Amino acid sequence: MGTLSVDAVTRNVRDSRRITASAREIRRLSKPKWRSAIRLTAEALAGSIAFIVSVAILSQAYPAGWDPGTTQAAVCAATGAALIASALAGLYQRSLRHANLLDARALMGAVVFNAAFLASFLYWIGADGRFNAPVVALDSAILLFSWIGIHFGPRLWRAHRASRRKNAVRAVIVGAGDAGLGVLKALALDPCSPYRPVAFADDDSRKWGRKLFGVPVLGGIAALSQIASLAKAEAILVCVPSATHAQMHQILTVCRRLNLPVRSLPSLSELIHHGTARVSAKNLQEPRIEYLLQRDEFQVNCRQVRSLVEGKTVLITGAGGSIGGELARQIAAADPKKLLLLDKSENSLFYANLELSERLGSLRVKPILADLSSAARTRSVLKSERPDLIFHAAAHKHVSMVELHPEEAIRNNVLGTRNLAESALEYGVASLVNISTDKAVAPSNFMGLSKKLTELCLQEFAHDASTHRVATRFSSVRFGNVAGSTGSVIRLFSDQIQRGGPIRVTDPRASRFFMSVSEAVHLILSAAELGQNGETFLFEMGEPFNIYELAKTMALFAGLRPHRDIAIQFTGLRKGEKLAERLWDDWEQPVRSSSARILAIRERDPRSRGILSAIHEMELCLAREDLGGLMSCIGELFPDFGASRNSIRPPSYELPQAQDVAVLGPVEAA
Repeated sequence: MGTLSVDAVTRNVRDSRRITASAREIRRLSKPKWRSAIRLTAEALAGSIAFIVSVAILSQAYPAGWDPGTTQAAVCAATGAALIASALAGLYQRSLRHANLLDARALMGAVVFNAAFLASFLYWIGADGRFNAPVVALDSAILLFSWIGIHFGPRLWRAHRASRRKNAVRAVIVGAGDAGLGVLKALALDPCSPYRPVAFADDDSRKWGRKLFGVPVLGGIAALSQIASLAKAEAILVCVPSATHAQMHQILTVCRRLNLPVRSLPSLSELIHHGTARVSAKNLQEPRIEYLLQRDEFQVNCRQVRSLVEGKTVLITGAGGSIGGELARQIAAADPKKLLLLDKSENSLFYANLELSERLGSLRVKPILADLSSAARTRSVLKSERPDLIFHAAAHKHVSMVELHPEEAIRNNVLGTRNLAESALEYGVASLVNISTDKAVAPSNFMGLSKKLTELCLQEFAHDASTHRVATRFSSVRFGNVAGSTGSVIRLFSDQIQRGGPIRVTDPRASRFFMSVSEAVHLILSAAELGQNGETFLFEMGEPFNIYELAKTMALFAGLRPHRDIAIQFTGLRKGEKLAERLWDDWEQPVRSSSARILAIRERDPRSRGILSAIHEMELCLAREDLGGLMSCIGELFPDFGASRNSIRPPSYELPQAQDVAVLGPVEAA
């Protein structure tokens, strides 16, 4: 018995797939041809019927009329004329679903051609001249209406069905420009759309009082509350792609006050980025949460990045995280000599390296799988790679996880930063920027405490570098919550909304500072440029944002009404969590730096003196698993923090059983 080789089997499979694909393509191409043939037949039949009806009507007014032979020839000619006119004008190829004014113009041209052809034929066969003109005129009118029915009927029927929807959500469209009209037309013609436009709001007073496609423009955006009430609106659709950040903030603030679900179109730059300049109802999406920040959107200065990193070797720790990843993307675009991506998570590092290698080339990107808590491994990396700049984003940052394993926060965050700074000083790194958090101010949890220790550590190394006249510069940056970063409250709320709720909020009074990813990257890069002697830099983040209001807003942005379409539950603050964060301590005096919207704290914390010895003691305690000794070291540096903790292990915490309280872990802002 003969056998097939692997190659033969593979060839057969490929041939079979090719035949199947060809058959599918033939079916796809043949379907429009069949439809066109049916449409062409219908248009020719309409020409025949229109002529017969015209003759029948006018025979009453002109009894003499035509003889049967002439009538029969004229009917055949009318059918042929309609067929030829339709073919020449390409009517059978035009979409019935998207019929428009250009189609109407083509219809008029085809009817004129049909009339001229028919009149010429009647003159040629010598038909009664008194009967010819009325018949041709009436035939043209009936034929025009017949063809309009064929081409515009489906669209009119869809519009009728859409207007009669009973379960559609009544929506006010903000913006009566081209984008708003495009969305309106799409919604008005889609009987399956969840929205039914009932009013416009637009700041152009010339449009007030007018109706656009049957929908009235009732006033400006300032009167949106009255418009929504008058129109009995159940949702708001923001269709202003050209709006600035400040304008979108104003519009969405009004929408939040109305407590109505909101959808919006992307900005023009986002539409262009995705390869389209046209807008439709399909583009409606959740508004960007960054629009809630009460300041203009900040764009990273490409020249600043290039001047800082061009031609240099840059090391980013925690490169697999959201902040480290975005920082790596910005730096990769600025043409560094080499980009070193360090992370101790193999999976995160794999994908970060894959993305950055495609942007910069595999020869200029190097992934480094390493744990910074190992001093020997850290020294080995810096000795072999000799980076010029280090951006230290690696850290344990989730408050609840760190509270369960505080010794790991000391090991990873504190020892890792100490090891990195020590090696940077030894191997002549030009600048090291440490990423800290607003939770480091008067820390009440182990995550904030560990970050405060890293700030003190950097200040001590900066003092040593200055004393020994070493060129290495150290600095820290304090972040608020970065919108959309991994583990942030915004990401957690979004996940809870996608699961259908409930949204879990710690306390209705809790508030947090927020910043965008671009602001975070700008702060880090500016610190590398401005940092000289252990300064701590922070961004002007304005007023903190109430977490409960944020939860309600995100529900509205997702098209849901809080407490109606989705539940919001309060879990209560857990030990170590604050109602409100602070950006600096009472004794710290932030001053404006030379970089836009960045403040600098230049005072040295007295606790930084001798901090390296204290960290060494903590290291020894960790080595012998002496958690009591570790807590004693922490208590000596931070008496208030130590007094609030009987042990390094947090006590079990249970929430009271209440109707409006969830018995689950709290949402925290990371």
